[in-house]
Amino acid sequence: MRSLYVRMCLLLGWFLVAGIVFSGESGADIRDDLVVRDAGLGTDPFLDPGCTVIYAADENQALGGNNEDYSDPDTMVWFLPAEDEHFGRVLFGYENFIWQGGLNDQGLFFDALATDERISVSKGDKTRYPGSLPWKALAECADVKCVKKMFEEYHAYDEWTFQFMFGDAYGNSVIIEPLTMIDGGAPFQVATNFYQSRTNITDCRYCDRYWTARNLFEKSPDLSVELMRDILNAVHLEGDYPTQYSTIYDLKGGLVYLYHFHNYSSVVIFNLAEELAKGYHASRLAELFPENPAFLEWAQPYRDKLAEKRAAYTVVEVDPLVYGPLLGDYAGPTNLSTLYPYYSVDYLNGNLILKLLPDKAWMKLEPTSPTTFFHISETSRFEITFLPEENGEVNQFTYTYLGKDYQFTRVEQTATEANLAELESDAGELPAWLGYLYRIGHFLGTNTFKFLAIILGLILLQTLLDRVRSSII
Repeated sequence: MRSLYVRMCLLLGWFLVAGIVFSGESGADIRDDLVVRDAGLGTDPFLDPGCTVIYAADENQALGGNNEDYSDPDTMVWFLPAEDEHFGRVLFGYENFIWQGGLNDQGLFFDALATDERISVSKGDKTRYPGSLPWKALAECADVKCVKKMFEEYHAYDEWTFQFMFGDAYGNSVIIEPLTMIDGGAPFQVATNFYQSRTNITDCRYCDRYWTARNLFEKSPDLSVELMRDILNAVHLEGDYPTQYSTIYDLKGGLVYLYHFHNYSSVVIFNLAEELAKGYHASRLAELFPENPAFLEWAQPYRDKLAEKRAAYTVVEVDPLVYGPLLGDYAGPTNLSTLYPYYSVDYLNGNLILKLLPDKAWMKLEPTSPTTFFHISETSRFEITFLPEENGEVNQFTYTYLGKDYQFTRVEQTATEANLAELESDAGELPAWLGYLYRIGHFLGTNTFKFLAIILGLILLQTLLDRVRSSII
């Protein structure tokens, strides 16, 4: 019995010592097993193969509209109430906060259009804007004059493969190209996927939609929401890059007319003021409409493709409090082309996200362990592995993309009180035992635990030796 007791004590002492020595490595081993190295293919989240934007005004009304043409069926709407001297806004676009256009509560709307031509733009003496300039314009401007001044003052992009149209409630509109601005306004203005200042508009790839819209405006004696709808219907796309949604903005009345998947017989009408009064909220566009068999049939291959990619991962439930040390800004290596000088890890609306831009492209991160995450969507696929230090701090993560690993290093801590408060709140929604389990797991990796384990191990070892000596005597 005594020899059995001695062996048990020795075994316990070894487990404690082994826990001290290898506790930092075991987590890494598990993490490596969970990371899937095949990062797949990604695409630029800001390029669209189609899209048409129109504006029209008369003495009584001002209307804006657009068709959003692309291959991603996961379209969204976000309502952002006014705050911090920013106007209230509604934005439309794709999942992961990849917005494409919208309207503010001052009657200013905009939308973006991709182009085939890539143009480099020198910064010159302009101030570089740290983000997406249309976001700032919609947040701070009430009219086109303000927008034009903002684009003249700030440098937002080194290379353009896109352009923007803005229109206001006062009869003004403008197409903002990389090297010039084309004024429009009443009675109408049309933009598709080419630079009008650099293109022969009688013979170009996207001129058919441009001329179709122009001719319908010119032939109509009266301006109405119905006319805008009919024009959008006439230029909508089908096939691989169909019109996912269409919007018509009543810029004086603050109304938004929304159509889904080029079905112009079914409309959802938003009163912007009423929606903003509800506070921040977001919805998938498909869920706002009756079930559309044509949309479901078209979207199914896309859904199946994403489901097949997701099958390579096992999502686990994680206590949101574990995310606290992960939040912050991280700079990437020089050999990785990023949308912005640094990426930000944040916690918003119940999700851990990677912000590719401060105000756009907020990619949802799904956990496969407390330190490993993946993202899969139409626009991108990647994995992230956070690298905790012995003291529990996290100052680096590995970004795996297209089969290659890139090291990101913390440059600034940006976990605000609001972020941490949301973490605390969401943590309370999980089972208590799960939260305790993750807190224990985190504690086991700290230097405090290691110190206590050494002391306890020495005490047990001394007790063991005393009993061995007493048994011999």
